[in-house]
Amino acid sequence: MSGKSLVLLLLAVASGLGAMFGTSKLLSSKAKNKAAVELQDVIVAARDLKVEETLKPDLVKIVQMTKSDVPAGAFSSFKDVEERWVMIKTLVDEPILDKKLAPKGTPAGIVPRIPKGMRAFTLAVDESTGVSGFVLPDHRVDVVVNKTKTGSGEIEGETILQDILVLASGTVFNRPEDRNVQSRGVTLAVTPEQAEIIVAAREKGKLALSLRGLNDREQMVKEEKPAPAKVELPPPPVVAVKAVEPTPPPPPPAVVPAPPMSHIVHIYRGVNKMERVRIGTGADSEDEEMIGFGRNSLE
Repeated sequence: MSGKSLVLLLLAVASGLGAMFGTSKLLSSKAKNKAAVELQDVIVAARDLKVEETLKPDLVKIVQMTKSDVPAGAFSSFKDVEERWVMIKTLVDEPILDKKLAPKGTPAGIVPRIPKGMRAFTLAVDESTGVSGFVLPDHRVDVVVNKTKTGSGEIEGETILQDILVLASGTVFNRPEDRNVQSRGVTLAVTPEQAEIIVAAREKGKLALSLRGLNDREQMVKEEKPAPAKVELPPPPVVAVKAVEPTPPPPPPAVVPAPPMSHIVHIYRGVNKMERVRIGTGADSEDEEMIGFGRNSLE
């Protein structure tokens, strides 16, 4: 064997050993990962389950799910769901959840499905007033009354209730021992006050239902959210302002009497003879007595 052939043989052996080592590591890793994943038995629906259908062994099956993927309220044993009936429709291969089943021992029927504080009220409907049979349990409807206007005789419609929950409709009462029982009406969940409104409206005219869509329901919930409370600022404090009294006008200036007026009159008596006489009111009484006669004659 030549040296070149020997080298090729050694390379082939080394490659084979490397491939074997890698494969063994990969298989070992997968085995470890599989052992690390913890599985759990879960009860699921063997077919679509209808409302008020009592669970029997042939209606469910057991599958294994990763423990982290098991939804809350799921069951692992059929004994936990035996003889319990479905309150909410469950699809095939969907896990059976506790919140979708009636409590154990509760008789099947509509009574357990009535919300707290509500009443079940059944309306007789036909193809035209019952949305052609498309109204099903858990749908939401509006109740409309057709009445005649007083005087004119015209027919008008008025919505008396909105967003009402449907409890039962059509062939909802399908029990294993009593199949194909049809209810020619739609049962609604209403408050006592709403029941009174329906009774009063039924005397005025024919009642009909209008079906609400899912998007309409979501939009209505958004609109019902209370608006943020308006913050009212306290009124500004009232500051008492003292009335400013007008400045009184200055007193009128004092009237100063004019000084007494007096003047001197020269009286000539002849050519070379002249007298000076003070006439008027003087500053003193002496001047007043001198009024009318002369004194201090001058030659």
